[in-house]
Amino acid sequence: MTLGFAIASWEESAGPAVIVVADSRLTSEHATLSDQYVKTYEIGGRSAIIAAGNALPAINAADIVRPVIENHNRHNTEPMGFYDSVRLFAFFLRRVSQGPRWSSQVAVVGFLQSGRPCIAYLVISPNRNRVRFFSVNVGQNKVIPVGNREASQFLLQGLATAHEENKPILQSGVSLLWYMSSHSGAFDSVGGGLTIGTCAIDNEHFSWPIIEIDGHNFLRGFDVTEYIRPSWPPAIQVHYDQDWCSTLDQQINSNSEHIHEHVTIAGAGYEIDELSTPESLFQMHDDPEEFQNGIALSD
Repeated sequence: MTLGFAIASWEESAGPAVIVVADSRLTSEHATLSDQYVKTYEIGGRSAIIAAGNALPAINAADIVRPVIENHNRHNTEPMGFYDSVRLFAFFLRRVSQGPRWSSQVAVVGFLQSGRPCIAYLVISPNRNRVRFFSVNVGQNKVIPVGNREASQFLLQGLATAHEENKPILQSGVSLLWYMSSHSGAFDSVGGGLTIGTCAIDNEHFSWPIIEIDGHNFLRGFDVTEYIRPSWPPAIQVHYDQDWCSTLDQQINSNSEHIHEHVTIAGAGYEIDELSTPESLFQMHDDPEEFQNGIALSD
């Protein structure tokens, strides 16, 4: 299963931004099928997703809604808002996830009408179909992982430590993901290359740069190290702190007192079948007022 994470960030110096990061390993029943699999997709405008679990429904839903959102944005003064984009995506994701055992976790990132960075976390399964929204204020960051539970817990514990040590959130998260990809062990479903997608508040679309880390260059998870040329767009260099990751791994496994409480995403949220109805699917809405409080719940 994938390990990826979404970031909603509003640093005072850099401004609001949203980021998606994922590995590129595709597995089935503990067997690796590919290390060059794309797990991040744009859904139109300034929104993108990371999919874990059964990825095919998310791919199909993204392909359905992307031209709808882009067509709306081309022909209207106001682009489709994040709330409506998520409602549209959730509607089709729910309906293409019809396999008897299919389940998916999806994180969607974008910006609210106020400009706040926001993450929507969707769970699709035979017995649970919900979405929660998380936004941030100035000076805050929010990270939502998707995929392998043990790897997600290690990522969140590592990011909590990075915060205590004033380490950059993105660099720390990418280092931890690359550490798990390079030293599978307990995280054998995490591997391959890395994908990073970014969008700042003043951008119209997502950017998918070449990433250089630990001597490797990746474009959307594909290792282009042997092909890269001076004429290519410059890669974004990410410092890989293997010693820090290794020390953290050892501390977590040997000292239970060091382990930070795992931040779960369980709890009340919007039922997708109530949020995304056929009657109101293509009606545009303003963001609910409660979105400005950081967490929007229906109950």
